[in-house]
Amino acid sequence: MAIDDPRLPKILEKLRASRFAEIKGARASFSIPVSERLLNELITAAMPSTAPLRDLHVRPQADNRLVVRARAARLDFLPPMNISLQIEQQPQLPDTPLVVRILSLPGLLSVAGSLMSPNSLPPGIRLDRERVLVDVRQLLESKGFGEIVPLIERLQVSSEEGRLLLDVDIRV
Repeated sequence: MAIDDPRLPKILEKLRASRFAEIKGARASFSIPVSERLLNELITAAMPSTAPLRDLHVRPQADNRLVVRARAARLDFLPPMNISLQIEQQPQLPDTPLVVRILSLPGLLSVAGSLMSPNSLPPGIRLDRERVLVDVRQLLESKGFGEIVPLIERLQVSSEEGRLLLDVDIRV
């Protein structure tokens, strides 16, 4: 069967619907380097139209740091702001979020906090003082991939210059 065989999507959908019963016992480990360009395309696609920030661009850096450049959607007269972040805590699925610490000045945090309401961020992402909490389970469920969550044994998120790195161990 060739990769472009029209039967392949049907087989994959049946496998997904059965919760992968036909491959019970399978294990896989993935190392996925996500380029800055692809990361930003994914973020743009996930951002709701009500997002408090626009022109959002994330630049991965070495040592688990990220720089986010964005504009406040409701305050067009303000110049773009740069927010430095650092990955602080890895997710433990299904219930412990990825925690990213905001390293910017406290004044900027109060402005950002006042612009953000619970409904303004994508499902699974929330701001808690100087931290961004990313509920990976909720993110996957909101995109129709909830059945994958119980299969993930380990998820490690890190960064290097120009790339976000995902290391994932899956067990069926």
